[in-house]
Amino acid sequence: MRSAPAVLRTALAATLLGALTAGCSTGDGTDGGAGTGPGSSTSGAAKPGRYSALPEPCGSVSESTLRRVLPDAAPEAYHGTPAVTYDTGRRGGCSWQGTDAETGSTLQLSVDFERVISYDPEVSDDDRAALDFTARAVAAGLPDPDAPQDDTGGDTASGDQEQDQNQEQDQEPEPNGADTPGGTDSEGEPVPRTVSGIGSDAYLDDRLSSTAAGARRDVTLAFRSANVIATVHYTQITPGSDTPPASTPLQDGAQRVGRHLAGGFDD
Repeated sequence: MRSAPAVLRTALAATLLGALTAGCSTGDGTDGGAGTGPGSSTSGAAKPGRYSALPEPCGSVSESTLRRVLPDAAPEAYHGTPAVTYDTGRRGGCSWQGTDAETGSTLQLSVDFERVISYDPEVSDDDRAALDFTARAVAAGLPDPDAPQDDTGGDTASGDQEQDQNQEQDQEPEPNGADTPGGTDSEGEPVPRTVSGIGSDAYLDDRLSSTAAGARRDVTLAFRSANVIATVHYTQITPGSDTPPASTPLQDGAQRVGRHLAGGFDD
């Protein structure tokens, strides 16, 4: 018969062996450490965008605003025509059309919303939208903010220029969100420019063209609010006239609609 100490030693050895075996067989192949396996990264993913849905496009512009930019449209025209989209949570749009009783020209308005989603875990939806918006602005003709700066002017010249700019800023009143007219090209047509007071970032593009239907002016106002990019297109087509549509009323109308839309976001 085995002695009591021998039996006790055998039981302890069996218990220790069982514990070691269980420790090696559990876990995920990384020494049994919790939270270190695939799909359990310790680095935090980028934050999701502020907005998880889009406004209803045809209801995004109030009837009073529509009557300002499309003053002579038929009553049913103010209902709008929704754009065809296959994912209303990511993209949506609406269009309206009317006439200008004084000139007989056609007026068209459309709005488009895009909710940007980043598929890069290190880039947030808001940051991806900012990058996309900058790319659109550059494509429209605005300066690339990432382009290298020309430093050939020298320290003295740049210092004098900076001092002059500071003096001009001291003399000018604050814009308070109001837009100021931009420059023109060699033909006297407006050039693309940024617009203040609408969303986080905004720009305006004004283009004149000729079509078989007559002279046409398209004004585009685009702005970004967090991870949503909104675009307003305001167009006037004047048939059988050598006088092109005026720029100022269309720019004012596009900005009016843009400010109205931006007011629905909480930037």
